[in-house]
Amino acid sequence: MTPGSITHREIVDFARKNGLQRIHRVLLGHDGSMTNLLELITCGSVELRTLGQKIVPCPEMASRLLQINVFEEVNERDIIMVRSSDGYPLLHAKSFTPISRLDPTFKSDLMRADIPIGKILQKHRIESRRELIDMGLIERDERLSELLRCKGPYIWRSYNIITRDLPLITIRETLPTSLYLQPEAESS
Repeated sequence: MTPGSITHREIVDFARKNGLQRIHRVLLGHDGSMTNLLELITCGSVELRTLGQKIVPCPEMASRLLQINVFEEVNERDIIMVRSSDGYPLLHAKSFTPISRLDPTFKSDLMRADIPIGKILQKHRIESRRELIDMGLIERDERLSELLRCKGPYIWRSYNIITRDLPLITIRETLPTSLYLQPEAESS
């Protein structure tokens, strides 16, 4: 896929081309809180496990998406969302947030590392929208296989969280396709 604003038609065409199911289209095209969506899908609560978080110079690709200078300081956050009931991984995400765009209380919550971004936005009553930038399919990946405890394929999407007409956060999320095909009794 070419980076840009992804349309619903492109999601449908991509899903058909790759043999994906309805739930995969929903996961790729959802433009709200992924935490809330995962809680609805799993019929339970989910929590965030931080793999790593640090202030780094912004990588080139992220700088273009965030509309900032290369090497401007960003918070790099690498997480897994897991079912609270058993710790089973549901999603891997990596995000970049320009430090210069954060007010002190938002920054404090973001740096705590244990609060999902959607919950931080809600807590601080930040009006925002999500703009889907790109999506794809990964057949296999050793690191993802370990992190998500299952083999590929994986679907991924990248999007920006926009507030005040500026990208506040750019995120790439990866989800195993097989996990979201389990009967409801197994996922609750």
